Amino acid sequence: MNLPRYQQIILLSIAFFAVMMLVAVFHEEGIREVYKFEGELDALRERIVSLKDANHKTREEITALKTDPFAIEKIAREKLRLARPDETVYVIVPPETRTP
Repeated sequence: MNLPRYQQIILLSIAFFAVMMLVAVFHEEGIREVYKFEGELDALRERIVSLKDANHKTREEITALKTDPFAIEKIAREKLRLARPDETVYVIVPPETRTP
């Protein structure tokens, strides 16, 4: 079957376009890989935002510890479990759980 020249050119163009699309989608650096990296980029951006928030809170805590004596007392009571000399500290111990 002999096709006219313009039809051959059209068919070759369509075949070339189809091959290029397959390469663009399935090549190791193709569209699928780009979408994968976009997802990773979004996750990293969210992580950056959360780390910036944590840094901001830490800076505020450092400033409070440098300037506010009540912040120091709060840390001493909560984390170091310290008390003033005139205070009585009660420690609630949970009951032991026995395993059968």
